[in-house]
Amino acid sequence: LKVDKFTGVTTAGSIDVTDGSTTTNLQQGLAKHWGNLDGTGTIAIRDSFNTSSATDIATGTYRFDYTNNMANINYSLQESVNETTGTEGNLNRYSAIDHVDTGFCRFGATFNSSYLDVDELYTAAFGDLA
Repeated sequence: LKVDKFTGVTTAGSIDVTDGSTTTNLQQGLAKHWGNLDGTGTIAIRDSFNTSSATDIATGTYRFDYTNNMANINYSLQESVNETTGTEGNLNRYSAIDHVDTGFCRFGATFNSSYLDVDELYTAAFGDLA
């Protein structure tokens, strides 16, 4: 089966996937944004989906702007960090979601209660697009 587009019968943008007695809405389960950011020096987006730009707000605080807005601010945003620079044992960096908005997310990393620039930051958003 080769197709370029699936369209729901009842609702054009909604496809239900059934596994026995459990039904899952395919559209609801897809990430609406994800991003991989280099947060040190001159920041750079390594790769992303539905991300138009990244901004270095301050030490350890960044912003991803969405290409297509979320429908509301009640979406789920996840963030994780990976510190690959410096010495071994840098596993004590904490991800910090600072703010969610329909058009962007602001996030960062902390260490010892202070914001810290980190080499790798990852975000993913799940919810409804506008």
